[in-house]
Amino acid sequence: MPLPPPPDLPDYRNLGVLLRALLLLGLFLLGGLLLDDGGEPLPWRLLRLSSLLVPGALLSLGLLALLGRRLHHGRRAALAAAAICLLSFAFCGRLLNPLAPMPWGQVLLAGAVGGLMQHYLNLRARALSPALSEARLIALQARIRPHFLFNSLNAAITLIGKQPDKAEMVLENLADLFRAQLGDPARQSTLGREIELAAMYLAIEAERLGARLQVSWDVQAPLDAALPPLILQPLVENAVFHGIERLADGGEIRIQARRHEQLLELTLSNPVNPEPAADTPGHHMALDNLAERLELYFDAEASLSARLDGDRFITRIRLPYRPAPTQQPG
Repeated sequence: MPLPPPPDLPDYRNLGVLLRALLLLGLFLLGGLLLDDGGEPLPWRLLRLSSLLVPGALLSLGLLALLGRRLHHGRRAALAAAAICLLSFAFCGRLLNPLAPMPWGQVLLAGAVGGLMQHYLNLRARALSPALSEARLIALQARIRPHFLFNSLNAAITLIGKQPDKAEMVLENLADLFRAQLGDPARQSTLGREIELAAMYLAIEAERLGARLQVSWDVQAPLDAALPPLILQPLVENAVFHGIERLADGGEIRIQARRHEQLLELTLSNPVNPEPAADTPGHHMALDNLAERLELYFDAEASLSARLDGDRFITRIRLPYRPAPTQQPG
């Protein structure tokens, strides 16, 4: 299912959006301190400016995050968000000083600050959207290495005369992998589909590597979890190319998937050659591309880490768990 069009409002449930909003709030406070010099000591000016701005902004962000799914799209979303901001600042102003007249001037000024913050975050979200739609993430999309295509075709040719069924399996899996490779990067995939593509890749490599390639799966996460396309297969390919192929006896690739409440964790480990010469730039390039793709899809909510633990290389991806939308028939 294609990703939705750019929203009329930022996704305030996103950690990156919240952090940027708080950073902008701090910048506005700093600017207010520099411009509002009424002879008061700096601590009093800071207290006076922040007493309305900070509680109102936090209440606004909390309400926008809670109502995010209802306000995320629609032409009236911006008006509804503006009303939430004004009401939040007015409520905080009345709560902090219930006996004083309503400071409508400060409320409107604080609301204007909130509107500017929202406008900036919205512009940033729309500026990033072409990376998912028009540019299609082509520069970052993981690519099947040419050596894999050559080896796969060689394996199929070798099997045609002796085991035509296996040769057909190799060619069908190869076709499915390239179909996924050439697909729209802006389309959502699922954990189940990503496991299927990784298994296809491993089945092809198993025909070439034989007993040198061992794989263990430990999946304890919903298969309908939404993922960007081709997240798992490049990690598996990296493990084969930089790990199994370089060891005379091969080894075992271990793949785990876990759900921890609203967090999905994918872990892959593979044996590596302990010699320093085994480390190649291509290894880190593939991981860097994956990390950048995750940032484009999930902002600060996703992370990719990699480390060497003894004779095994461990890669771990953490990203928010979201069920994939159900496709409507017809």
